[in-house]
Amino acid sequence: FPSHDIIAFGMRPSEIAKKYVGQKEKPGNMGFQDAEFERRMTEVGFVKSHAWCSYFAELVFKEAYPEKFSELDKLFSGSTIQTFRNFRDAGYPIGNLPQVDTLVIWQSMKQGSPQPTGHAGIVVKMRSSWEFDSIEGNTSGEGSREGWIVGLQHRKVLARVPNGLKVLGFIQAIGIVTGK
Repeated sequence: FPSHDIIAFGMRPSEIAKKYVGQKEKPGNMGFQDAEFERRMTEVGFVKSHAWCSYFAELVFKEAYPEKFSELDKLFSGSTIQTFRNFRDAGYPIGNLPQVDTLVIWQSMKQGSPQPTGHAGIVVKMRSSWEFDSIEGNTSGEGSREGWIVGLQHRKVLARVPNGLKVLGFIQAIGIVTGK
């Protein structure tokens, strides 16, 4: 997998995610402006034209836990909702409140109904028990789930989200919280 020249093994997911802030896609999810970032994203499964927030989260976690590469390969999917199900079904602890270094998964809501799409990010800072900062791939300056950049977003955990992104859960960081 990735060359060892850029990866600092032993770094936490939040630290690794910060390295990538500002990486931009080519229009239409057709790859990335930085060739090395595109190579890394392709190695974790990114396919041109696909939404890529979940692939970005996979890249970060694989860099943080290279010894868990095969396991993570089975857990992550290009679909955030499937990624959530895979971690849940594998028995990973999923919380309702953010913690630094957790994988956060949102589900899109439309008129109060869950949609088959979602979004993913890595919690990098706590602001309160229900407010946090996350680094997300395929986001925008407005916090959209369909953007063009790896960006830092300020988010809230809301109980009711009729339209937009509703947190499904915070998946505990491998090797730090769970010891898995």
